[in-house]
Amino acid sequence: MKQTLALLLKFAVTLGIFAAIFIEFGGGYAPVRTAELAAPGAFETTNPDFPGLVGRVRAGLHGAPLPPPRVPVSLHDVCLAAAERAVFVRTADGSMRRFKPLRHCGEGGLVSVFAPAAGGTFVPIRLAEAPPDVYFRLQGFQLVPAEPRELWAEIRSLRLGVFLPWFLAAMAIKLAGIFANVLRWQVLLRGQGIELGFGFLARSYFIGRYFGIVTPSTMGLDAWRLYDTIRLTRRPVECTTVLAVERVLGLVGLFAVILLFMPFAGRITHGQSIGELVAAMKMPLAATAVFGVLILLQPAWFRGWLRLLPGERARRFAASAVDAATAYGDRRGHLVLALVLAIVGQLTTTLMYFANAMSLATQNVRASEVLFASAVMTFGTFIAPSASGEGVRELVFVWLLGSRAGAAKAFLIGNLGFWIEKIPLSVPGGILLLLRRDPALQGVGRQELLRVRREAEAEVPVRPRAAS
Repeated sequence: MKQTLALLLKFAVTLGIFAAIFIEFGGGYAPVRTAELAAPGAFETTNPDFPGLVGRVRAGLHGAPLPPPRVPVSLHDVCLAAAERAVFVRTADGSMRRFKPLRHCGEGGLVSVFAPAAGGTFVPIRLAEAPPDVYFRLQGFQLVPAEPRELWAEIRSLRLGVFLPWFLAAMAIKLAGIFANVLRWQVLLRGQGIELGFGFLARSYFIGRYFGIVTPSTMGLDAWRLYDTIRLTRRPVECTTVLAVERVLGLVGLFAVILLFMPFAGRITHGQSIGELVAAMKMPLAATAVFGVLILLQPAWFRGWLRLLPGERARRFAASAVDAATAYGDRRGHLVLALVLAIVGQLTTTLMYFANAMSLATQNVRASEVLFASAVMTFGTFIAPSASGEGVRELVFVWLLGSRAGAAKAFLIGNLGFWIEKIPLSVPGGILLLLRRDPALQGVGRQELLRVRREAEAEVPVRPRAAS
């Protein structure tokens, strides 16, 4: 029941994110006096120097004055400003309201406005031919101020000669990261005295990725690898130990990559609450990464401190990590090599999204910004309760890169990653499963994978290996 509720929660969060991205709440039209559009102060845009949430808190603590949240922009420049920031118009009642530049901007700047029509509708008209009173399309609440037709326009504008080479490069880069993860798995198994060939492990890994499509949560990849290796070796404790160490290595590798690109992300962290929040977590992230490395290399130092951790779940996770790392007491070289491979795996994920950005001919963003946003996105998909990270990856990219690249392009950068991960690099695992001539694999399904995972994780605590 608990797993079913967790699964339903993840799907609900995913659907909620997409609804908040594509469904607008509020909005409508507001009257504007045509003669005042060219007057100073008729338009405003968000101030790029206005700090995000963390910056405002710091300024409040130090008593420092804040710059204005919005600055004036002229009629001639308002559409240029809209490419990077939110824009506002002064309505007939004197209030500043955010409007949708997509409905008003074109070649030559702000060229369209709206006029009332029969049935309470509004029709676009040219600004040059507008009557004294016109209407602007207001922006309602929307997590991502983008419309499906805007995404479709971006897709239709793709140039195959640019898109295809970079898209294939993105797949190749991610494939290299998958092979790095397979090699890490092999190294950790070898540290437990289990010798399995790289070819076998690679095929098993891809089959696990396929199960990750058709089964909920992480049941697919992790449970299949447990099932496959335990079935072959009859050593459930060691196989479970490997996956426990992998989780710690994955977190350390992710934090290391975020810290690596953080100094180069000044443009997107400035004025962006989520970016500023991640930047403000630099020391906690570094401390957590160092803590993870020390747990792996010197687990005995931390066994007595586990009871101080808040929360039973955190204590169980830390105890599992300490016990698993203890099993590598005489094989620390395997842990160091596996950590390097974990970092390589995380780097290839960020480089895949950089290739996605290049395939879409994304402008106004730097490579370091895309790499940083990719690392933050990976962290977001790790902590947010969504189905396969879908919705979260698009949302993080838009929050961090949308003001530079445009909401539609930023959305597609993240969404392309989903299709690369789930179709060309996961579906082949199903073919590999069909080609494996093993009667024991017939009828393997969700319940069987769940049973093996539950039984393996319920084994007795991992004991230190004897020196060989």
